[in-house]
Amino acid sequence: MTQLLPHRQIIKEFMTLGPYLRQEQCEPGRYFFDCLASCLNLNAAPERREFWGWWLVLEACEGGFSCQTEVGLFNKEGIWVNRQPADTEQPAVLQSRQRFLQELQNRLARWEVALIGEVASS
Repeated sequence: MTQLLPHRQIIKEFMTLGPYLRQEQCEPGRYFFDCLASCLNLNAAPERREFWGWWLVLEACEGGFSCQTEVGLFNKEGIWVNRQPADTEQPAVLQSRQRFLQELQNRLARWEVALIGEVASS
C-alpha cells in the first residue's frame, strides 16, 4: 500500500481519521499526528494556553509503517515537550491516544499494511 498510493492520497486518507494529522509537518513517507487532549490554563489568552496531549510519528518502512509516540506538554511556544501529564490529566491523554491508535490500526489493516515497532511509549 505505501508504494501503491502517492503521498497526496495517503494524506487525504489520514485526514479522514480526524483532526490529528498535521499536514504541514508531513513529507512523503513520514506523517505527523498530534492531539491537544487537555488544556492546562483555559482562562489564559488563546496564544498563552498550554495543553497535555500526545504526538505520533508514522514512517513508511518495509512491510508497513513504523510508529513512535510520546505524551507531553504542548507549550505556549507551540512546541511539544516530553513531560508526563499531571495524574489527573493522564487518563484522558492516554485514552485519547489509544482511541486514535485503534482507528489507525484499523485503517492500516484495511490497506493490508502492518504497524511495526513501538506503538505506545510513556
